[in-house]
Amino acid sequence: MMKYWSNFARNGNPNGKGLVEWPQYGLNEEYLEFNLEQRKAEKLRKNKVDFWLKTLPEKMKKMAEGKEKHGEL
Repeated sequence: MMKYWSNFARNGNPNGKGLVEWPQYGLNEEYLEFNLEQRKAEKLRKNKVDFWLKTLPEKMKKMAEGKEKHGEL
């Protein structure tokens, strides 16, 4: 971790020789996962993001249209 911070402070880029590439965040939602071993990954917590951006709005729309009913009460 210290090497990434040092590289970033020195030249604005955290990547360096002998380090797993820390990808620039973009449309692919790639990130560097820090653990005992670092690895490049993407779409952190995708299922939770999908719930808030897709599932919930779809359910709310259906409820507003009267197509979906719930019987909790």
